[in-house]
Formats: sequence, C-alpha cells, structure tokens
Amino acid sequence: MLQNNSAKYFRYDINALRAIAIIGVLLYHYKVELFSGGFTGVDVFFVISGYLMSRVVIGQIDKGTFSFNEYFERRLHRIVPALLFLVAVLTVVCFFFYLPDDYKASLKNAASSILFLSNIFYWYNSPSYFDASADTNMFLHTWSLSVEWQFYLVYPFVLLLFNKIFKSKRTFKIVFIALTIFVFVMSVIVSNYNSSASFYLLPTRSWEMLFGGIAFFAEGKLRGAVLTKIIAIVGYLLILASFFALKESLLWPGFYTLIPVAGAFLVIIANYNDFKIVRNNSLQFIGKISYSLYLWHWPVYVVAQYYGIGTGFAAVLGYCLLSVVLGYTSYRCVETLQFSGKRTIATIAAGLLIGVFSIQYFNSNRIMYSNKTLAIAANSGIKRKPFFSQYRKDTCFVESMASYKKNTCLCFEGGKKNILLIGDSHLAQLSQSLREEFKDVNFLQATATGTLPTVKSYYNKKKNLRVLMDYVFYEFIPKNAGKIDGVIISGNWAGQSVVDKQAILHGLKETTAYLKRYKIKAIVIGQTERYTVPYPVIAARSYEYGIDNNQFYLDDYAISLNNFLSPNLKGSYVDLINTSSFPALSAKNQTYMRDKDHLTKYGADLLVQKIKQDSIAKAFFENTKKPFEKK
Repeated sequence: MLQNNSAKYFRYDINALRAIAIIGVLLYHYKVELFSGGFTGVDVFFVISGYLMSRVVIGQIDKGTFSFNEYFERRLHRIVPALLFLVAVLTVVCFFFYLPDDYKASLKNAASSILFLSNIFYWYNSPSYFDASADTNMFLHTWSLSVEWQFYLVYPFVLLLFNKIFKSKRTFKIVFIALTIFVFVMSVIVSNYNSSASFYLLPTRSWEMLFGGIAFFAEGKLRGAVLTKIIAIVGYLLILASFFALKESLLWPGFYTLIPVAGAFLVIIANYNDFKIVRNNSLQFIGKISYSLYLWHWPVYVVAQYYGIGTGFAAVLGYCLLSVVLGYTSYRCVETLQFSGKRTIATIAAGLLIGVFSIQYFNSNRIMYSNKTLAIAANSGIKRKPFFSQYRKDTCFVESMASYKKNTCLCFEGGKKNILLIGDSHLAQLSQSLREEFKDVNFLQATATGTLPTVKSYYNKKKNLRVLMDYVFYEFIPKNAGKIDGVIISGNWAGQSVVDKQAILHGLKETTAYLKRYKIKAIVIGQTERYTVPYPVIAARSYEYGIDNNQFYLDDYAISLNNFLSPNLKGSYVDLINTSSFPALSAKNQTYMRDKDHLTKYGADLLVQKIKQDSIAKAFFENTKKPFEKK
C-alpha cells in the first residue's frame, strides 16, 4: 500500500488502482451487497506493493546502490507512524467506551499489529476472516499490513540471492516466474486443507506480490497506444468483476484470486494514464490517502456496530464520510511528517507497546464500571461444566464423528415417546431444557457444530460435519423409522448467509418430505434472533447507562430469513424470533444469551417454555405416534 510521491515516477494509473481497491474493501466491509467481492481489493494492493518493491530493490541492485538500512528506514517511515497513531487513538478512546473484557481483547490485537504479527495471531487464535465474529475486532484489517511488512523484510534477501546465483537476467526472470507459479499452486493446495492459514500467512500470499515483480519485468514491453489501452481496460474490468461477482464463500486464496491479481497486473504493465477518470481529482485524492483510509475505515465500522448503529444507507454514508475525514487527517498530520530517523519511530513504537501491555495487564478501565455491570458483561453465571451438560457436548453435540457416542445419543426407551433431535448448536443448546420439561419423552440427539440438518448439503463449510447427517438420514432413520415418534430439526439458518434463502427452504422441504416417506412427523424450530455484538455487552451497557436499545443490535438478516421461512413452511415451522420484548436478567444476573446468538441455560429454559406454548409444537408433542413397548 505504499506510494512513491516522486513526480518523476508518479503514475496516475497506480494511484487510481489504490483508490479502486480501497473503495472495494471499504464498501465490502460496510456490507454493501453489490460489493460482495470487495475484499479482493487487498489482493490488488498486494500486487501493487510487489511491483513497487521490485522496482525499488531490483533497480538499486542493478545499479549497485542497494542499502538494506536505507530500504528498511524508508519502509519504516512510510508504514509505521500512521499505524502507531491509529493504535494510540483507539487505545485512548476505547478506554472510556469499551467494557473491560472487550477492551483487553482489543489491546491484544493492537499489540500484535504493532509487532506486525497480527496475521499469525489471528490465524492461531481467531476464526476465519469471513466469520461474523471477526467483525468485533477493530484491528482485523492489519493482518494485510503484517503480511506486507514480512514480505518487505524477506524480499530483498531473495532478490539479492537470485542476483548472486543467476548472472543471466533471462535466467533470473525465468526462475522468478517459476517460483511465483510454484507458490501459487502450493497456496491453492493449502487453501483446501487449511483455509485460515492460507488466507493469513505470508508463504501462501507471497505469490500475489511476486506477481507484482513479474509486472515490473513486463513493464514497457507493450507497444502501441491502442494495445495498451485495451490491456488497461481489461485489467480494470477484471478488478470490477471481482468486486461484483466473487463471494466470500470461495476458497481464498485460490484459482479465483487470479482474477483481481491479473487485473492489477494488466493495469500496471499497460501503464496507460490517459483515461480522464483515472486522472480525476477525486479518484486521485482517494488514492493518495488510501493507506490512512484503509487504516481508519474498519475501526469506524467496528466501533459503530459496538454501539448498534447498524448498516443502513445513512449509516454507511456516514461511515464513508467519517473514514475519509480521519484518513485525510492521518495523511496530512502523520504520513507527511518527516521523522529524524528510525530510532525515533522505534522508540515511539516500543513506548506504545509497553503502554498497551501495561493497560491490558492491569485491566485498567475496570474503574469505569460498576461491579454488577462487569458481572453481567462477563456472564459470570456461566460455568464450563453446566455448559457441557446443556449441550451434551462431546457426547451428542460434537465437532468430529469420533467424539459422537451412538450408544448414548441414539438409544430408544420403551414406555416413552422417542423424539430425535437433529441439528447444530442452536438445537443442542435446547437439549437439557427439553429433557427437563418433557419428562415423558426420550430425546435422541444428533447435533454437530456448523451443520444444518438437511438430507443433502447446500453449502460448503469446513466445520460442516456432514458424515453425522449422512449416517442419521441414510442409515439410522431407515433402520429405525418404526421406533421414532417424531423429529425436531433446527439450526442457525441465518448463520449460513452465503447460501441462498431458496436453497435453505428447499433443503428444509426436502428433509420434511423425506421424513414423511417414513411416516415420521417433523417440526422445524425457527430462527432465533442474532445480535451484531455479544448480548452480555448489550445488557451490561443497558444496566450501566439505564438505556433500553436492544433492538438496535438485532441482525436484520436473521429477521428477514425468519420472515421468509415461516410462511413457506406453514404447519411445521415454530416461529420463535424475538424482536421487541427482551427477557430480564436471571436472579443470578445471567443474560438469556451468552454471545451473539447462543442461549444460556436460563435462556434455553425460557425458549422451551415458548415452544411448549406454540400451537404447532403443542400439536406435534400431542399427536406423535404412541410410544412403542420395548421387547
């Protein structure tokens, strides 16, 4: 994300590329539906960085003037001050507005950003970049800065080594291109086995920056204004196609990553600067502040969601304007500053790092809140052992088939109705409460993380334990249909936002029809509400400030999907979503949800009472077949 401001080398097309890339990333992060592939803007930045670094380092190596000390100092001055400014401001501001646990988590992320290890930290500690829970990390976007910084440190040594080994320029370039292709292939392979590692780590991302190096080799080889113009247009179109056509459900990086990378590559080698829109002052302005704008746009969104502002048109417009203002301020007041040397920047970085670690260690901002607020925010009533009992975790609610206990979870009982629970965590969370409330029912249970209970799979998710669903639907049910008095299916339907609503509906209809063929009555427990931040945070702030704004944090997609499924599954869909009346705290100050969408045991008890009163559920429990007698 560097830019060379020297007039001699200034290229309007590359600055326009930066502007286009940051616009794509910004609108993707702000949940503008049209920009479903806007995250590919980061890949465009990678190619630009690879090109610029190749131009600088190879150019100086050829002249015999390369100095690692000078090279490193220039990178330090360009990247680090604006990042430190961001971290310092957010550390101070969030001290007053973030609850302690959330603040501590942010400080850990900030420290990894200062050290340029955030990509490794997020790979090791966090879910996928595309996971909804990642939306609470205001430093999430710094993973790409860490990748670039690591590349900047390694790349000169690779080029110096190649220059020493390969005396022929032609051989140098052939080996360089071969290395790029090899790393790309390895990246695709790793993505299929460990998508998170492939996404975050330098070895599987470096090929994109190496592509920028190939662009440097190819620069100036095209002849003719018409040809360069066509190549440039194709490049821009590929990037725009990436923004509008690609989805976060794709393996990334992968074969589709070639689209934005090739687009940036073509624009760079074309070196065509005569498009009026490319020289447009507004586009050039955005390109000029793109680094600072990239730094600030994501924290603006995360802090806004922390306070339930949402993602409507007015909100997104406000985020964009505020991000531009903050980005420009950072550009003018920090990026353009001339520091005396790398020692000054290193001293500031070390001081900020020590400050961040100290505040985190002493949990300093606890003084801002009452003890009850802290207890609510921490969900102090939730303990590990009761949590396992609530879900039947690692027994009947599992992450792998090896953990699933068939003899325990799929055991019939004579003299009782035997009802089979099939679903993910959103059904598993009700397991204990259902067993306690319906004592005349034996509940069999087949539940797994991230796995929708449909006969066929209509989505691709790494945590999808399809093997359990296949066993239940294709082996267990056909063999034991006469003993099964009913089936309850439920899942986090809204958690599969990458799947079309119609596909989810089709899967549910297909599943209920499948069970009907075996004369098994089934009901679908509907979508429960989801929140944009963990519910205990909402409840704690509501108590602390005496406000009731829970509805501001509701996830609109969950409500929309529920409103779509409910009328289309009449007679079998138990509509439970809560959008207006929010349960009070329990006697132990426990919230009814423990995170963004999972119920506590207290919340599960409340929901089961709601299920018991629902007419569809009531008819299901009353009209299922009579219990068989065990022989």
